[in-house]
Amino acid sequence: MRAFKFFLIGAALAVSLQPRPASAAQDPETSGSLIRLQEPVFLSFEELQSLARSPRAPDEFQKKLKAFWETPIISNEAYFRGVRPAHLSLPEIGPFIRAATWNVEKSFHIPNLVKLLESPENLSLLVRRDKPLAPDKAALLLEQRNRLAESDIILLQEMDIGVKRSGYVDAPRLLAEALNMNYAYAAEQLEIDPVTLGLERIDFEEGGEDAEATSYYLADAARYKGAFGCAVLSRYPILSAQAFQLKQQPYDWYHAERAKPSFLEHARRKGTRLLFLNEITREVKIGGRIFFRVDLAVPELPGGVLSVINVHMEIKCLPEGRRAQMEEILSVIREIRNPVILAGDFNSAPTDISSTSLRRVAVRTAKNPTTWLSAGISLLAPNAMAINTSRGFSNLTKNLQDPTARDIRIVAPNPVRPLFDLIQNYRFADGSAFDFRGGKAQSWKGKAGTLSNSNQRDLKGFVTTFELRRPIAGIIGKYKLDWFFIKSNFLKSPAPDSGSYRFAPHFGEVLEDLNTSLEVQISDHHPMVVDLPLGEPSHEAVLKN
Repeated sequence: MRAFKFFLIGAALAVSLQPRPASAAQDPETSGSLIRLQEPVFLSFEELQSLARSPRAPDEFQKKLKAFWETPIISNEAYFRGVRPAHLSLPEIGPFIRAATWNVEKSFHIPNLVKLLESPENLSLLVRRDKPLAPDKAALLLEQRNRLAESDIILLQEMDIGVKRSGYVDAPRLLAEALNMNYAYAAEQLEIDPVTLGLERIDFEEGGEDAEATSYYLADAARYKGAFGCAVLSRYPILSAQAFQLKQQPYDWYHAERAKPSFLEHARRKGTRLLFLNEITREVKIGGRIFFRVDLAVPELPGGVLSVINVHMEIKCLPEGRRAQMEEILSVIREIRNPVILAGDFNSAPTDISSTSLRRVAVRTAKNPTTWLSAGISLLAPNAMAINTSRGFSNLTKNLQDPTARDIRIVAPNPVRPLFDLIQNYRFADGSAFDFRGGKAQSWKGKAGTLSNSNQRDLKGFVTTFELRRPIAGIIGKYKLDWFFIKSNFLKSPAPDSGSYRFAPHFGEVLEDLNTSLEVQISDHHPMVVDLPLGEPSHEAVLKN
């Protein structure tokens, strides 16, 4: 029944999104002030080569680089072609905005993503062909594809513009044109590996050099722009976009990536390749994680504005590094008084995947108070091994697929939990908060629990959004890294267990089957969607929760 409902919605949307002549009467307050197209000045290939030799560029060059970081692309071309949002509606919640977020893994498969989103008929061309799809699985994939394609707002991470690895695609523009949407894009880093830019030859682990392999990595100077960043696609017009480099940068993507890997790091990379089928390669970049805010004109909301904060936090650091980045982001957005969508790739893993060494392992082990607790138990308890093993297994089970699990310091730690405490306890200047509710009626498939309205829960913890190429036992190598947090302006501090559900998150879902059922999986992350009602839901099943 739900699949049929989404089929009808999709058909209605396809008709309503056809371009029509623009009219000032449709949006008199914004049509005259919107930016039609804004783009930064991209660096030349020679300038990128200069940065690859040394990131300490002359002052005038640094001014150009600063302007590049702070000037996002803004395109309202879809709006000026006459495209307007067409609100979806469900009996449970009435008219709503659907938001999606997806880390698309370095834009490797953007042409396939374009094909997937352009037409429902293309789904059959992209799914795996090793065995026929059962009718119920085919219906599920179509439903998930439609939920994604019908989204009014799509936040994307790891979007390339002019990078060799992704075929020099202009990823945000291609997707925006395919979906007939406005878009904003901000570069967070520039890819400046000296091999790609023709400044070094490849030095293999065995110590040899291969001219043919080096030429394989060498970029086309005429097409190379090297931009790696985040995008927001929107059926609503874009009022403004703001981007800048965060001060909190816990990893140096230039110097640390160029350092020679240790013996232990070589072993880790080989093990990752053999066990999980994943390659760890160096990625020399300048820049770092960014703050990216996009304000949209949404006249159905109080004040007529919706702020979207697209997040892609650092992965090559310990959890406290990401917490520091989130503290900085929250300090910047505190004065926002309209509704907010904070979403993206939070990289909320308990580990640090940057290059390791025996010394680093020794230092971190020595500084870990849990290590000393285990040592103390070993000295004092007659059955110490059984106690430590049981305690470690219990904590692993507690934290499994649930970054929000309790953090019991030293005894049963969860190093990721403080990030969620920070977001849950945060209050905007107007007293409003992010919605952490998890009512059964507002959750996908009725699976309730903290944050389940906005982020799909599983039997244990949350449905994971990231997986290595070959997870072990279907569990090890899978993480919940991507999140939605919604400020509705109708939920005040302190956040109650019940209250208004206007613009509150509903039916947050991870579209895992859609991604993993494709012949070529688009990303190592799975897309997520959430529905945000524009009015107060009137359905009895919603209100009684």
